[in-house]
Amino acid sequence: MSSKMLNLSRVVVRNLTTSAARRAAGNEVEKGYFELRKVQEHFQKHDGKPVFLKGSFADQLLYRLTVALSLAGIGGMLKLFYELSVPKSQD
Repeated sequence: MSSKMLNLSRVVVRNLTTSAARRAAGNEVEKGYFELRKVQEHFQKHDGKPVFLKGSFADQLLYRLTVALSLAGIGGMLKLFYELSVPKSQD
């Protein structure tokens, strides 16, 4: 094999096996990275709230709706258990 063919094969193999992050390491940082960092900092802030409530108002609304529907379902089950366990009086 010639020397040029060997070098070409090395270049091809290196380009296929090198990750995109490593190739871009010498380049400037993307703009989207800083936006992502801002969002991450918002969700990692220590303010006592769980992560699923740190989003918008819609997240809080969905959480409260879920809790309300769960409590209504549990109440309905308790009512059903009571009705099935206590015999009705026959007047």
